Amino acid sequence: MKKNGFTLIELLVVIAIITILAGMVVSGAQQARKRGAMTKVKAQIATIETAISMYETDIGVYPESGNKNLVAALTEDPDDIDWSGPYMKIREKEVNKEGEYLDAWGNAFVYVNPGTHNEYSYDIYSLGPNGQGDGSEKDDITNW
Repeated sequence: MKKNGFTLIELLVVIAIITILAGMVVSGAQQARKRGAMTKVKAQIATIETAISMYETDIGVYPESGNKNLVAALTEDPDDIDWSGPYMKIREKEVNKEGEYLDAWGNAFVYVNPGTHNEYSYDIYSLGPNGQGDGSEKDDITNW
């Protein structure tokens, strides 16, 4: 008499196939998330560059070096009649306790004026997903 149903081997093969497919989906989702974060940071840098350009047009100079100085210059009225800001809206969750603007990985952007790479203007960059480096590492995102 023949019994209907699956053997243990058949069940194990199906479970193995499902596990492999799930691993592929998770891996693809992680890559998409990483690409999304990179795109967000590139857009943030472009927005900062636009805001700095508007600030420089009004005030005549670029903001002082330092992320905190940059945030203050672009968002806080210094009682200068030429200041037409705020030049940028920054959400509360995009700023750390020290008042620094953060990238998609929670690291503060680096802002240097005058720049080393852009000697007549400024350098702005994100340290990338690993949060380390000086703007020259492979995963760093820069404006040069």
